[in-house]
Amino acid sequence: MTTKQVLYLTAMFLGKEELLNCPYFTGEETEISSEDKKELEILNRCLNLIISEISTDYLPIYKQKKVTFANKEYNLSDIDENIYQIVKIQDKYNCNVRFKIYDNILSADVKDATVTYTSFAPKCELDGDVENFAGKIHDRVLAYGTAMEYSFISSLYDDATIWESRYKNSLLVLSQKKHNVVMPKRGWF
Repeated sequence: MTTKQVLYLTAMFLGKEELLNCPYFTGEETEISSEDKKELEILNRCLNLIISEISTDYLPIYKQKKVTFANKEYNLSDIDENIYQIVKIQDKYNCNVRFKIYDNILSADVKDATVTYTSFAPKCELDGDVENFAGKIHDRVLAYGTAMEYSFISSLYDDATIWESRYKNSLLVLSQKKHNVVMPKRGWF
C-alpha cells in the first residue's frame, strides 16, 4: 500500500475536504500550496509514529543475518541501522548462543553465527510505500492510528479518544492468533 492511500483515508476520516482536493490526491500537475504541504507533512509524521509503534509493540518485523565475529565481538550497526532488539543468536549447528550487548557491541562466544532480530519499520515518504507487516495490516487501521495521533497533536481530545478506540480495537483483532482448531476424532460409544 502507498502512503497516499493511507493519508487519503485519514483526511477523509478527519473531514478535511479541502486537503482531499489538493493536487497531491487529485493528481493534478499544479503546485501544492504551502498550507496543504504542511498538513500533509504533519499527517506523514503521525503515520510514521504509528508504523513505529506497530513494529515495536504489536507486529514485530523479524530479520536474520549471518555474521562472523572477530574476537567474540560484532558491531550492531553492521547488522542493521534500524535494529530494535536481538531475539537470538545461533551457531552453525543451530544451537542457541548466549550473548551480551554493550556500547553498540554484540558479544558472544562464537565465530560464525546467525543473528535473528527485530527492526523498526522503514520511514514513510509522501510518495513512497508503507510497511504492510506481511499483509496483516490494512490501510484502514493505519488511517485510524494516524487520525488518532493527529487529533492528539491538534488538541482534539474527544475525537482522539474515538480514533484511539477504533485503532486499538483493530490492532487487538489483528494481533490475536488465528489458527486452525483441531477437534478430537469422533468415536463410537
